[in-house]
Amino acid sequence: MYPPQGNVPILEEVIADVLWGGNLIFIPTNAGWIEGSAGGGVESHFAFAGIVQTSATASSTGLSYANVKGFNPGGSHFDYFNWDKKLYLAFNYARQNSDAEVVARLQLNETGGAAVLGAKGIGFRADNLALTGESYGTELGEVNLSVTLTNNVEVQIVIIHYPASKIEWYVDGVLKGTQSTTAKIPSGTSGGEEYLVHSIVNGVTGGTNAGGLLMHPKIWQER
Repeated sequence: MYPPQGNVPILEEVIADVLWGGNLIFIPTNAGWIEGSAGGGVESHFAFAGIVQTSATASSTGLSYANVKGFNPGGSHFDYFNWDKKLYLAFNYARQNSDAEVVARLQLNETGGAAVLGAKGIGFRADNLALTGESYGTELGEVNLSVTLTNNVEVQIVIIHYPASKIEWYVDGVLKGTQSTTAKIPSGTSGGEEYLVHSIVNGVTGGTNAGGLLMHPKIWQER
């Protein structure tokens, strides 16, 4: 109903609350990414999607990563990350070309590389098409999301980090996994620069040119 009636919030008030209460970033997919592919892997950057691809070569890697800045308000390093703030990471994602040995990831991490989390961070992993939530506080946490992607079909993934409490993974609006073990939830300030890392790695057999598509990424961190 328009205009809003009763307790229905007015759109501009909702937007103001979101902007006033935190940092909202619509992450560009076509600029600011560092390329780190190997073995014939490639990256492609478009206005609405970032794509990483292996080649058919065994162990080839498609890798793009971006420095994360401005998420440590009041801290001594603007390019570090404050994990004591609530955080939303939302994006659409799709896989191309199924292969049982391929592993794809999107992570907030401290290394900028295509690897298992080994320091404070959050993200997800696709073992071929099967999704797992990943996190690291002082040790690695993995949560089976019981979701299998369909080749070339995008889903919306939302990861919500509640400081010192839990991490939730939503797929297409449905809660699919929760991590509540304290050691597996990042807290405090990152130990170095933080990166948003999009990667895909071929297996030891090779033979498939596999792809991962990151679309419409957004991040919100409370002030």
